[in-house]
Amino acid sequence: MDIYTILLYLSIILLIGFLFGKLMEQLSLPDVTGYIIAGVLIGPYVLNIVDLEALPYFDIITKIVLGIIAFQIGTELFLPIIKKSASSIIVITLVHAMITLALVFGGIYLLTGELWLAFALGGLAVASAPAPVMQVIKKLRAKGPVKLTAIPVVGLLDVVAVIIFALFSSIAVSLVEGTEISLHTALLFPLFEIFVSIGIGVFFGTVLGLSSNFIIERLHKQERYIIYLVLSLSFIMGAVWLAHRYHLSLILIPLSMGMTFTNFVNKETFKIQNAALSNFGGPFVILFFTIAGLSLSPMTMAQAGLIALVFIVLRFTGKISGAFIGSTITGCPQTVRKYTGFALLPQAGVTIGMLVAISAALPPEETQIVQAVTLSSILVFQVIGPILMQWGLGKAGEIRAHKVKDHA
Repeated sequence: MDIYTILLYLSIILLIGFLFGKLMEQLSLPDVTGYIIAGVLIGPYVLNIVDLEALPYFDIITKIVLGIIAFQIGTELFLPIIKKSASSIIVITLVHAMITLALVFGGIYLLTGELWLAFALGGLAVASAPAPVMQVIKKLRAKGPVKLTAIPVVGLLDVVAVIIFALFSSIAVSLVEGTEISLHTALLFPLFEIFVSIGIGVFFGTVLGLSSNFIIERLHKQERYIIYLVLSLSFIMGAVWLAHRYHLSLILIPLSMGMTFTNFVNKETFKIQNAALSNFGGPFVILFFTIAGLSLSPMTMAQAGLIALVFIVLRFTGKISGAFIGSTITGCPQTVRKYTGFALLPQAGVTIGMLVAISAALPPEETQIVQAVTLSSILVFQVIGPILMQWGLGKAGEIRAHKVKDHA
């Protein structure tokens, strides 16, 4: 496809996504929901304004933006604050993951009687999408215990989800093919991938943090703004390349890099660096979510039928009840118990990567079932997830954006 046609598509995606985002804001809904709906509408499965052949060309944009978002999640993980609630974060993550897994696995098996399908869909149900979570929090200027709990839980959840998926997908493929389960493939390789990804991220973050402390802080404030933008983007793009080239985690490298960096610098430096990335990334965030909507087809829900409906209901129940039980066990505030689960509903990036991986390993007929169910779930949770998360933050009293506007 001609590169200038891709440029035209990008201009359409950016403009339509922006307009739908503003429309959602007028309806007091999250702008990210508007971006995704715009992508669905102009995509190849509805109005076909953006051709199906163009979708692979957008891959590099989505990966870079996902890297930026993962890095920004990491910068929110300041260790002195995290240490105070480390036990509750770990418990909430593990309990909600296990409950979601158990409900989906048990429900799908009882419905279909297919053990391989229960393992496959159970492994795909746990992961959440960090990008919509960060976008809603930043847009609403959310501040409070739910926000402070949701961000690290979403970050840690990717680690847990990768391990669960690796084990369950391996079992599912073995059941379909009638082969023995390999411990190396099912568990050891994913653990190696996680530790190497975190190690690389920590190294990059250390370099960025030391550069800040010994060189960048001596510069003028305006110069620091530019150099933080340049260095952060350079390191993030390097992380994206490493993740792609060596099959490492696109989420964990920049996330651990951001977490390491933020624990090297002071509050003023954090604000300058965060403002630089946020101001630069606005249009790319619109592109990211609108592009995410392009590949989602409303027709997949009809194809998936009852299995998709059960999967969606059970995943929703597992996320909400699991977060409630986990936060109750650790004595979290009432708002955290009631509303943290709503921040764990969005489903995209990591799940799509997992779906691609298991689709390459399963036979065509089984692949079609898993894809139809999972893509239906992604479509639903990408649209309603941000809406429910905004509602939860509002009920928890953590939305500051409206207060700022009213004061102005």
